[in-house]
Amino acid sequence: MVAALLALGATPAAAMPDIGADPLTGAGTLEPALDCEPSPEQPNPVVILGGFGAVGDIRATLDKQMAGITSGIRGIGGCPFIFGYGIIGPMQAAAPVSESAAQLWDFVEKVRAATGAERVDIVAHSSGALVANYYLKFLNGGPRVDRAVYLAPVTKGTTAATLIGGLDLPGSPEGLAGVLNDVSNPLRDSVFRGVQGALDCLAGSRVTRALLDGGVTVPGVSYSVLATRGDQVLTPAGTASFIEEPGVVNDFFEDLYPRAGTAGHAALPMQPDAADWVVERLLSE
Repeated sequence: MVAALLALGATPAAAMPDIGADPLTGAGTLEPALDCEPSPEQPNPVVILGGFGAVGDIRATLDKQMAGITSGIRGIGGCPFIFGYGIIGPMQAAAPVSESAAQLWDFVEKVRAATGAERVDIVAHSSGALVANYYLKFLNGGPRVDRAVYLAPVTKGTTAATLIGGLDLPGSPEGLAGVLNDVSNPLRDSVFRGVQGALDCLAGSRVTRALLDGGVTVPGVSYSVLATRGDQVLTPAGTASFIEEPGVVNDFFEDLYPRAGTAGHAALPMQPDAADWVVERLLSE
């Protein structure tokens, strides 16, 4: 994943706007066919957001990663729609979170118009949850959403060391993680040019600080979080993901499903038990 990030360095960077300002334009999206009619038993369409793991054939990657979840949603009469967002070059979620959230706003409106639904549910993995939270809090998405169901979400942000996965930068005495942590280092913009979405996932970024300021959640939305103790991307595991606010359900995958073993960050959505958990949360009041 990080190799793809660095390969995108030739893409012109776009400055992230102020929190809540009009987003930038330019990144691509992948929209599914809106050809499903929700059942009376599950009237809310479900918008599904993946994270940074989708590189190259983004549609195939997302379909494979979310297959168990989409199957489970269809099994209860629901309509799952996997949305690809923030696409720059071969990678999803590379655009600034603010831009991706604006794309999500547009897509939710299309889903509501196509299905006649007043509200949707959102299922999101990793950085997809950061985009969803931005949409809910800063773009007035709350009145359009009933449930936000998150798998290993970026909430408080992660560290530079885990984001780059141990890669180094030849010729840089502080290393790649040091460059990433130093906003004044000129190498930062050149190395991570075009992938502001990755920088937004860092603990202490403008996005994570703004979302945590005053609380992540918005009234009227039910939030559920499933983290994994085997998370090698969001660290500390659990702490980086949990939304520790009233009414939020926070669980570790391994505590709920001890027989399943430990799940990694990218593999969590593909765990059958995690898919069952998503369906349970979508059915919750």
